[in-house]
Order: sequence, then C-alpha cells, then structure tokens
Amino acid sequence: MVQNAAPRSIALDYAVGICGIWISAGFFLDAWAHGHVPVETFFTPYHAVFYSGMLALALVIAAFAIRSRSRGYDWIDSVPRAYRLALLGVPIFLLGGIGDMLWHRMLGIEEGVDALLSPTHQILGLGIFFISSGPIRSVLADRHATTLARQLPLAFGLATWLILTHFGTAYGFDPAAGRTNAPPPIAPFTPQYLTALSIGYYKIASGVLTVIFQSTLMAGFALWLVSRMHPCPGMLTLIYLIGNLPAAAAFTNQTPLLEVTIAQSLLTGLLADALIFRYDPYPVAARLRAFRWFAVAVPMTYIGVYLVGMLLTDGVWWDWNVALGSWIWSGVCGLALSLLVVARRAA
Repeated sequence: MVQNAAPRSIALDYAVGICGIWISAGFFLDAWAHGHVPVETFFTPYHAVFYSGMLALALVIAAFAIRSRSRGYDWIDSVPRAYRLALLGVPIFLLGGIGDMLWHRMLGIEEGVDALLSPTHQILGLGIFFISSGPIRSVLADRHATTLARQLPLAFGLATWLILTHFGTAYGFDPAAGRTNAPPPIAPFTPQYLTALSIGYYKIASGVLTVIFQSTLMAGFALWLVSRMHPCPGMLTLIYLIGNLPAAAAFTNQTPLLEVTIAQSLLTGLLADALIFRYDPYPVAARLRAFRWFAVAVPMTYIGVYLVGMLLTDGVWWDWNVALGSWIWSGVCGLALSLLVVARRAA
C-alpha cells in the first residue's frame, strides 16, 4: 500500500469547485421559485437542480477515491489530504436533505425570510461550505499554484462561500436606495404621519446597515485572499461576479438590481485585480500602506458603483447626507478589517 495521501489533482479541484457553484446557485433558483411560482411539494425541479449537483459531486469524489484505491492507496488516503475536512460536508448535506424533506412534510413549505432561516436549509448550506473548502485548501497547500489555471479552483470555492453567505443573509443584500424601494411620502398633519416617518427611518437605518455589512463582506473576502497568497489577476473579478450574481438574479424583480450588481462586481473586481497586480498588497511591513489603501478602495468602489448605478437607473431616494455618509462608512469598514488582519499577524 502507498503510505502517503493521494497528491493534489487539479481536475478534482475544478470538478468540486464547479459542483459547489452548481449546488449553491441552485439554492437561489429555489429561493426565486419560492417567491415567484407556487411551491407546494418537496419534489420540484428547483430542488432537483441543487440535489443533482450534490449527486454529481458525490460521483466525482467516489470515482477519484476508487481510482486512487486501484493505485495502491488506503481508503483513508484515497483523496488528497486537503479534502479530509471537506468530506464531512457530504454526510452533513445528506442529513440536511433528509431533514428538509421531513420538515416540508410536517411543517409545510417555507416562504420569504423563513426559507432563508430554515434550520434544514442552514444544514444544507453548512454541508456545501465544508465541501467547497476542499479546492481552497488544496490550492493554498500547492506551492506551485502561481498561475491562474492552478489558482482558479480556489476562486470557485470562495465564490461558493460568497453565494452561501448571500443566501443566508439575502435580507441584507440590497441597501434599497433606489426610488422603487422608497417608503410612502411623509405628509405632515395627517393620521399616517408618524407611521410614514417610522417606516422611512427604519428603511434608512436598515439600508445603511446593509451597506456596512456588504462592505465588510466584500473587503473581508479580498483581504483574506491577499493575506494568504499572491492571487493572479482576474481572481477577485471572478469571485465577485460568480458570488454576487445569483442573489441579484433571484431578487431583482422590477428593479435594476441585477444590472447594478454586475457593474459593482465587475468594476470592483477589476480595480482590486489591478491594485494587486501593481502593488501586491500582501500585509508585510514594507507594503502596509498599499494593503490599507487596498482595504479602503475595494468596499468604497463596490458601494460607490451601487449608488451611482442606482442614481442613473432608478434614482436614489436617500438624501446626500445618507448616501455620502454610508459611502464613507464602507471605507471605514475596510480600514477596520485591515487593522485587524495586521494586528493578528503581528500578535
């Protein structure tokens, strides 16, 4: 028997990375269906999308393990070492799937935010989170992963994580600054005055909190990536495009959210990749200034493009104080994260 674990397989990394996106994007297809078509049973074509992705993933891993076994590896070593933790996701997903079917039969079909917070849906997401860590850990462990072709599975894994994060927090995806989402007009000296005023304050507050959350999320993915490796140009553009579009496509409805999200993801990714190519903002003493500027520029670009995009396509109902203040907050979030990253490395 061969004593070491099976070596890294780029083909396996690509297959698992693609299946992770397939499954997680299928979650949003199912979420779209819950809001647009009658869903009264567990057995729907929308469920079939992400469950078929899981079946494809299981077949890929099983085929690789059987092939490694035929080459003399023990079963425990039949997958690369980076995938040992990832394989925990398979039984977690299966248990979540069985639980989801029983949940629907006993308690009915979830709608709206209920579908995002359903315990069985969260278990399914946790399973995919574990599985998609395989390509990420595999690329990080490969000293020769210096080209885009060898790093791309990591981008697929991180994009899957971003999709899953958006799925669990979809109520915090769109700051709702467009006029389509504006609250009722406030008319003084009417019985509805206080109600309209409260709704307006609530929508502004929730919108600014969404800006802070999305800024932290986008900056967090970017800072983690540049602090762990030297990514090739194009990595963050792919992560943002793949990771952000399923949520926008599922919930765009009659708003320009999809087009604006494409612009946000593309322009922010291109800027981030350009800064990485030009300055390599790896958080070491000689590059701390570049690292901090990078941390500020990424979220401010993401939120800035959102505000400009909404202004041009739908109009912005926020006043200038809220719009500019929230945009500045996005940069503060990135800067704060950069200070935490540097403090952790220095500790």
